Amino acid sequence: MNAWLALCFISVVVVTAFSAPSQASEPALNDAIKRGATTAHACEGCHGAHGEGMAAKGNPRLAGQAAGYLTKQLDDFASGRRTSPVMTPLAKSLTEQQRRDVAAHFASLATPYRTAVGAADAALLERGRLLERSGDESKQLQACANCHGPGGSGERFATPYLEGQSATYLATTIKEWKSGARANDAGKQMVVVARRLDDRDIAAVAAYFAGIVGSSPTEPGVRTARAHETPATIAKPIR
Repeated sequence: MNAWLALCFISVVVVTAFSAPSQASEPALNDAIKRGATTAHACEGCHGAHGEGMAAKGNPRLAGQAAGYLTKQLDDFASGRRTSPVMTPLAKSLTEQQRRDVAAHFASLATPYRTAVGAADAALLERGRLLERSGDESKQLQACANCHGPGGSGERFATPYLEGQSATYLATTIKEWKSGARANDAGKQMVVVARRLDDRDIAAVAAYFAGIVGSSPTEPGVRTARAHETPATIAKPIR
């Protein structure tokens, strides 16, 4: 195992070890989801009434995303570890419990994908497919799938799904990792990866994942698992 793959393995193990919460009981989880649905009305203007996101505006899809990941992002916005002119004040206005509940709500949603995918350059998509499946040894880039799962489907307790996200959102976020404007991941692994991507690579990865219309977040069993991936009511938020 080379040093780069070893770093990837260690990072995922560390994230998993510190992120995996105990499962909430079904009644407690259902209560959290109901409370979160009420609080989440404030999110609809940017993320859609059903967490579908707004591709045209570059606002991410939240439906079916792991609750542990969503909780961490809200906590990071509230603490200042991650900044946004919109999300920072919103997250700060929520209590710790409200942030957990909102995360559980979005994680439980079975929202169909409505990603608008325009015509993309075939060579660009092929480059994105290569980076997702194999990486690029010449740039010491591991495959995106190593951390984000096959097809960007996400990995439990570790990484968010990327499939079907807005290409604008994905490209903007990667550039934030690259510039250091965002650096709230364990081990700063995404910062390292992003800095090895040039502009075409970023466009390729964004276009490729945006064109994948996933199914896993809409499957009941997966939704239940992702909603359970939260500290809601029973554990401390992920740090």
